[in-house]
Amino acid sequence: MKGAEPVRAARGVADRAAMAENTSRGLFVLTLLFLLLIAIIIAFSRTFIITVAGTDPAASTAALVVAVVLPLVLMAVTVFQLVRLVRQRALRVPGAALRLRLLLFFVLVAVLSAAPQAMLGITFVNSSMGTWFSSSIGDALRSARDLVISYYNERVDSLGSFMDGPLAPELLRQFAAAPERTWPGVQSLNRGIGALQVFGPDGREIAFAGDPRARLAAAPAAGGTQREDRTGVVILRDAKSMRAGSRSLTAVASALLPTDLFTNVRRITQSLTVFTALDQYRDLFRLVLVGFFFLFSLPIFFITILVSLLLAERITSPIAHLEDATRRVAEGDFSFRILTRSRDELAALVDSFNAMIAELERSRRKLLQAERITAWQEIAQRLAHEIRNPLTPIKLSAQRLLKKYGEKPADFEKVLEPAVASIITEVDNLETMLREFGNFAKLPLPQPAPTPLRALLEEVSDVYRHLSAMVHLELSEVPPALVVSVDRDQMKRVFANLFTNAIHAMPEGGTLSVRADTVKKAQKGYCRIAVRDTGVGIPEADIERIFDPYFTTKKGGTGLGLAIVRRIVFDHGGNVWAESDGLRGTTFFIDLPAVGAAAGASTTVGMPPGAAGAAGGSGA
Repeated sequence: MKGAEPVRAARGVADRAAMAENTSRGLFVLTLLFLLLIAIIIAFSRTFIITVAGTDPAASTAALVVAVVLPLVLMAVTVFQLVRLVRQRALRVPGAALRLRLLLFFVLVAVLSAAPQAMLGITFVNSSMGTWFSSSIGDALRSARDLVISYYNERVDSLGSFMDGPLAPELLRQFAAAPERTWPGVQSLNRGIGALQVFGPDGREIAFAGDPRARLAAAPAAGGTQREDRTGVVILRDAKSMRAGSRSLTAVASALLPTDLFTNVRRITQSLTVFTALDQYRDLFRLVLVGFFFLFSLPIFFITILVSLLLAERITSPIAHLEDATRRVAEGDFSFRILTRSRDELAALVDSFNAMIAELERSRRKLLQAERITAWQEIAQRLAHEIRNPLTPIKLSAQRLLKKYGEKPADFEKVLEPAVASIITEVDNLETMLREFGNFAKLPLPQPAPTPLRALLEEVSDVYRHLSAMVHLELSEVPPALVVSVDRDQMKRVFANLFTNAIHAMPEGGTLSVRADTVKKAQKGYCRIAVRDTGVGIPEADIERIFDPYFTTKKGGTGLGLAIVRRIVFDHGGNVWAESDGLRGTTFFIDLPAVGAAAGASTTVGMPPGAAGAAGGSGA
């Protein structure tokens, strides 16, 4: 059993280390989830206006999934954890009540800090709606769009009016003959023209002047304004056919516009479309913004609860371990140690508690050692006394024989036979006592194994039924399915001692009944066995001494039978005690570790009125 204590301690330390590691891992995962949620909120807030306007269906679907599914999943996890905590509190799990109070405190702080911000945000939205959707913003967007469109149309009209003007044919013929000299006059006539190009009948270029980006490699088709988008520039062209003497020429006038002009037109148009839609559904938009705020606040709230749960568990874990350790120490388990990774005041308290338990364990071992020495000293004294008692009649018988032998009496044989018989009897008593003492001193450590209790009792009872035909042995109140963890041979010896004592306590007959059930003590399952007789009972003054070595009320008893019973039961991690009314009836109660279903039982064995304690009525 001693070797099992370090194993239990190491297993307990490992379990608590795993619990602390799981708590830290859970806190890390929730922190990452919290940061991810914030990133999602930021990403969706940028596209939220477009989503509400309905211009991006894919974004609307994604926003709906994230806004609805994520809170539902987090709510399910949160409800599960809360129900689990409430159940732990109902079952009085160490630290559960404190964790629940800490959780309520954390949630209250979170609500108190978030509520003003929520009210401020809603007030800001309401007060800003008038500014966001004022008529001046819509008019400005429309004016900007109309201005850009007007500028574009003006450039197109400018090209057409130049090419269709009365001076254009003569000016273009001059330009074809002398482009460098004529180009300044063209620009003074129309500043909007950025380039001018003339092609011959064969489509080849005759003359060019202006921005080279507008230069064409071949003559285009004449008639109407044409548009060409190039890198960094948009070119408007107007081509016209004319005759110069006998030749047919093609003149191309180009106007260069920046590409930003059209990009801005598209942006202004989209902005005006969104603005018009939002302005039309202003009240709905206000509700959507508030709903948006709450939809993305709920996951943060649930994550706050989960983080609070983990923090509460992390804070209360040392306290719960202290409570558990105190309970185990009270039960006699001095191998329990508390593991903590923190370096705060609670860690100092845990270290002090571990040091105290270690010191208690050392003191306990010293005390047990002193008790063992004292007990063995007392046993040695009693053994010496018990040995001295038969030595006196042996010595007297030997002296009497020696004296009679010297006198040579005629009736020497009459003296010899009783003297020798007395010596043999006393020597036999000495052998019996020393054999029992050897059995008591050399009891091996038990090797427990799951054992059906009913079968074990029936095996023992079959051997002891013949001791008295007037004693009725009853085992019907022992459930056949009840299993105990015991050393089968040692436990057979326990029941053999109890049955023998009980039968000797009922010389005129009676009933010896055994009943068993399961009980729960300090979160551990035990099998409680009651062995009751209807014999003469044990005096109240002797009931506390019947388990002491060499104490007996039975003539010819060694006083070691019940001492062996107690030692075997204690070595099994159980307990044994006796109760008797001193007149009629005695009961032994034995608690043994249960296995299987018995380990989780919570029932309590009923004690018959007036029944209890030490079987049979004697000390062994």
